[in-house]
Amino acid sequence: MNDPSQEQDHAGPTDRRRESRRIRQIQRRRRVAFGAIGVMLLLVLGILFAGYVFIFVRPPQERVVSVNEVTYTRGDMVKMLRIRQRLQEDQGQRLDTSSDIFQALQLIVENEIIAQSAPSLGITVSDEEVDTQIQATIIFQAGGQLAGKSEDQLDREFKELYSNFLNASQISEDEHRDIVRRTLLRSKVRQYVGESVPNVAKQYHVYRLAVGQEDEIDILFTKYDDYVKNSADPVILHEAFKAITREFSREAPELVRRGGEIGWVPLGVLEDYDDVIATVEVGELSTPIPNRDQRQQAFIFMVSEIDELRELDPVNHEALKTRALERWINEQRREHDVYAVFNSDIYAWMIQQLGISTAITPSPQPASPFQQFLGGS
Repeated sequence: MNDPSQEQDHAGPTDRRRESRRIRQIQRRRRVAFGAIGVMLLLVLGILFAGYVFIFVRPPQERVVSVNEVTYTRGDMVKMLRIRQRLQEDQGQRLDTSSDIFQALQLIVENEIIAQSAPSLGITVSDEEVDTQIQATIIFQAGGQLAGKSEDQLDREFKELYSNFLNASQISEDEHRDIVRRTLLRSKVRQYVGESVPNVAKQYHVYRLAVGQEDEIDILFTKYDDYVKNSADPVILHEAFKAITREFSREAPELVRRGGEIGWVPLGVLEDYDDVIATVEVGELSTPIPNRDQRQQAFIFMVSEIDELRELDPVNHEALKTRALERWINEQRREHDVYAVFNSDIYAWMIQQLGISTAITPSPQPASPFQQFLGGS
């Protein structure tokens, strides 16, 4: 007979070897499982990182404008718009996304053309001029808060107010100073180019009313003719146009109240309608001209008088300076390699980014000088 103790001694090592193999197999399976889990985690993290880069990192760095070798990104454009947004919120207003975003794109192009062209005119902006402009604007924004303060107090409060402004606008001081510098440079070039605008010019005494497509324009013309009765007297023309304006016009209430009278204007102020103003006979109504800004409307013009040599009023003189700057920029544009892109994806991204700013309900304040930074004048 076999000794049981010998069988146990013989079976023991075999079982231990079998158990050892089983443990090693389990350990290998665990290593494979952990490896697979690790690879999957890396893949998930890679996808998340790629998504983060695609959504948050890449878009702000994408080019929207370049002038020669100088490039501006989506992020640069958002910084400009945040300043405008902040200033409008301070005045209880909201950013007009239908126009302000497109104006900012145009302004980036124009201001870079000016920055690259101004040195040839001998025009520069010093650090001191930038300091002065920023200080004046921040003090203006503060209203009466800084009245009666000592110089040391003014300096401390200015720094605090300016820091708050930068934080609210989500922009660095260097970035803001660069925007201010370009604004001042634009103003200097505008003044330089505007010196060619004369103080006197041929002017037209212009009236205007707006009509809709469904309005009875034939009746309007008939009533005007009945009022005028072939007279060329400016007073009669004024009264006749006022009568039809108050009955038919869809213009803003203030212009309707004035009887449609725009006033004395030289060519170039209402640039889109210069051809009509220059060719319509004195006392005659122009044919309806499409409103360039509101296609459902048309304008009807009347010129009651023409003065061949009339002094420009300050508002029209400044408007002609702006037109002179626009022409100068267009001439300079041909000398530069300009690239600009804007589409619905960029627009939607801009809207999303601008939604980050917190809207506030401030006390009413006068228009801020900072608005000129994005105003394009």
